[in-house]
Amino acid sequence: MRDLGRLYVSALLVILGLSCGGTSQSTQQVDRQEIQATLEAYLPLLADAYFTGDLGPLEPHAAQKEVSSVHKRVSDLALQGRTLKPTLRSVTVEEVKVWNYSNALVTTHEVWDLEVFATGSDQILAKEYEQPNRVKYQLKRDQDSWRILFREIQE
Repeated sequence: MRDLGRLYVSALLVILGLSCGGTSQSTQQVDRQEIQATLEAYLPLLADAYFTGDLGPLEPHAAQKEVSSVHKRVSDLALQGRTLKPTLRSVTVEEVKVWNYSNALVTTHEVWDLEVFATGSDQILAKEYEQPNRVKYQLKRDQDSWRILFREIQE
């Protein structure tokens, strides 16, 4: 009878652990590493897209909503006669929250060098080096990789 009681308590603890959404430390670490790798691949491509206007390389890493958002910002700059040349200096993942295995909210600290050119010329209209930004991302797991749904600069 005593063994049955211990079995009952053990089973209850396992059920409570699972219902609380507990994920192992190693799973969280793997998710964090995969998300970091996704951002490290995406951000230089994002910088190139702003400078060249070619958004095609973003598509394997970002959902259509994010690509459309970048397209709008690049188009708005072009209408103003400006071209942005960002250069990523560093990205640090500060916080990762994964839920339902396939969704993630991520906060990063990014440092960028920014140069704004008059479109079609070498004339620099503005420049700012080592600009720090806190950025929020939403990502979605797509089979074995993460895709960026949106990116929003917080500060």
